[in-house]
Amino acid sequence: MLVGLYSLSSFNAEMLRRAAGSDRSLQTADSLFAEVARLISDHIHPMMMVIGIGWLLAMAIRLGQGHQLKQWIFDIPAFWFCLRLIAEFLIINGLIFQPSLVQPGVLLGQIVVFLPFFVISWGWILHRLDWIDREQPGTVVQLTDIAPGAQASRFDYFHSTINTLINKGKPSIIGVSRKGRIVVLCFNAMLLCLYAVAFTRILQLTKATL
Repeated sequence: MLVGLYSLSSFNAEMLRRAAGSDRSLQTADSLFAEVARLISDHIHPMMMVIGIGWLLAMAIRLGQGHQLKQWIFDIPAFWFCLRLIAEFLIINGLIFQPSLVQPGVLLGQIVVFLPFFVISWGWILHRLDWIDREQPGTVVQLTDIAPGAQASRFDYFHSTINTLINKGKPSIIGVSRKGRIVVLCFNAMLLCLYAVAFTRILQLTKATL
């Protein structure tokens, strides 16, 4: 999972970095969104690629030697990818107000790459909150697309996020506790924004080709 998140995050950031390097309007723009995009693509992205691959290699070596890693060793990179999820989500949504900064095809491609990153990240978040360090799952969120009475597994959380995405927001994840309801609300809000942004980018790309 962490390797997949690393690959998707790096590929998405690399697309933005190349667009920033070749698009003069993005290089010279003074807006906040353009500055954040340049900061992430030119500075944060290269640094975190090195740190991320080093961390993952160290984990792989330790696991290969038969050591059992503590949960926080997995949580640190996963938490970082969740921060990247928020940052890239804000960039994708923020640049919609300045479509001239980056070609519509580039941002549409970013959304396509961002969707599996979104699904895997949210699957981990829901699994982490509801499954780890708890006596039984289902006390924070409830998955409605599993058999009644069945105990949710790790796979089910990722399956539910994919189902919700494909079914255009049809709820398959319900918050049980207050924390769960807040988390599900954030998930649904981000999902609706992605639908809107993807539709807008398709319209911009269509107009650009006419």
